[in-house]
Amino acid sequence: MHIDLDDAERPDASSLVALAAGRHVASSWGATLYAAVVVHDPAHPSLDATSEEVLTTTMPNLPKIGMVEDMLARGGADKVVVAVSRAPVEPLWAAVGNAWQGVIDHLRPRLVLFGADAPSAAELGPRTAARIGARLLLRARASGIDDVELRDRDGGYARASDGGAAVAMIGRAARFLADEDADVDVVVLAVPGGADTRLELVATAPAEVVQSAASVIVLGDDVANDPKVVASAKQLAVLINAHLVGGSAAARAGAIEKRAVVDRATPLAPELCVTIGNAQVDVAGATSVIKIGATPTNRVTFVDGALPGLADVGLAELVAKLERS
Repeated sequence: MHIDLDDAERPDASSLVALAAGRHVASSWGATLYAAVVVHDPAHPSLDATSEEVLTTTMPNLPKIGMVEDMLARGGADKVVVAVSRAPVEPLWAAVGNAWQGVIDHLRPRLVLFGADAPSAAELGPRTAARIGARLLLRARASGIDDVELRDRDGGYARASDGGAAVAMIGRAARFLADEDADVDVVVLAVPGGADTRLELVATAPAEVVQSAASVIVLGDDVANDPKVVASAKQLAVLINAHLVGGSAAARAGAIEKRAVVDRATPLAPELCVTIGNAQVDVAGATSVIKIGATPTNRVTFVDGALPGLADVGLAELVAKLERS
């Protein structure tokens, strides 16, 4: 759990809400919940070490670190990790990226949580997902009672039985209520090097090219046997330079190649995802989603655009307009 500090050097309200959700998930999964905070202490002696490895060291000499520790313990953390950096703490990867990467390398987490409204979430969340090759759930919520899982706005989820890593932004800001004192183990990491001022390209873990392409078209199983829809989908893929993918039914029908098969468990992270028919996919929260010909349901979905009605008609009209433009 990444913890942002506010101007008063107290845990950010959104981080505390997400910490409570993290406690719920960790208890259900039987996992250890770490609360990690990056602090600025340029005089810390361990920062002068020559080793490039993260060093387990002594507590920083900061007046309010004890208060932060106490609040995180009462908020549900099993352990607190304090990453000490020579650079001033700002909600930017260039400022805290080295220190935060040191925390990730030290803990090697399977699930990383950010407060959805916390200052660092927008900057650190997607980069953390890219660094550890994890799915990004942009608007997550905890659901379930005994077997808790995290679900995002488009139905993607992370649960205890999943094998892959996930990064989730969860919770809204709320006022913290003071409570009795609590105790928690604290680990302090000193990360040499300070801020990383270099421009860098953040790569993802090895994956099929379709999973990180700029544009992806997903063909639903319900329209995979419609030759008009398949033909128009292939034309659209050429026009917008997209990869055409779909389920196993689409592959059996010859509508897509076998290597282009995806399902609900296949994380996609394109800039644009066009779904045709009742296609169900797991996309990153930052992906723009366009639905064509989807059957209306009572389930609330979040999309950036839609062409309701028959898939073959809407798709053919879209292709014709793009060809004329």
